[in-house]
Amino acid sequence: MVLVLLALAVGVVAGYVSGGRLRHLRDAPPIRSRLILTALGLYVLGVAGSWAWQPLLAGSTAAFWAVLAFYAWLNRRRHGARLIAFGLGLNALVILLNGAMPISTTAQARAGAQLTEPTSGRVTIADDSTTLPWLGKNIPVAFPPSPEVVSPGDVAVAAGAATVLATGMVRRMISPARPVRAAVPAGPEEPAPPGRARMEPDVDVESEQPPPRAVV
Repeated sequence: MVLVLLALAVGVVAGYVSGGRLRHLRDAPPIRSRLILTALGLYVLGVAGSWAWQPLLAGSTAAFWAVLAFYAWLNRRRHGARLIAFGLGLNALVILLNGAMPISTTAQARAGAQLTEPTSGRVTIADDSTTLPWLGKNIPVAFPPSPEVVSPGDVAVAAGAATVLATGMVRRMISPARPVRAAVPAGPEEPAPPGRARMEPDVDVESEQPPPRAVV
């Protein structure tokens, strides 16, 4: 969370340095924003249903990040949106494979963060049985007020968010669409100008003559 806030602050500063303004972000609002409510609904459903079936929480958490990744991908014309979609997709994948987000206690110690207790469906301690442990939270962020550990997906999301904010403030948030070249149908052959005969291919006159008849 701290990393994302720092990235947003960097994006705002970069936008102002480039002559941008925050009000320019309203010029081109993102599409399909209701997907955010869909993602939140899936997560709430998982939290409520985990009282009856604990694995439901991990599945709903992975679905939450996956829907947000799809939402970012739909807005991929914005600079930085592809990075956000990629990072959210990585987080969803590692949670789905491990039933929770793996976290490295070694990285926590390096960052000076408080050791996290394993929570079913949310956080698990990375060990030899962890699938794709390098996608978990193993990158220390030793920010003095609140040190933490983040995942590669979190880094991608933070970089993408800073890019979206900075480019949106200067009204360069959307990439130009690629022009589509339409096929030009072949038209009828143009007639020859008046007074000028159409050029015909050369014909070998000798080859066109019939063979001589045999004399009996």
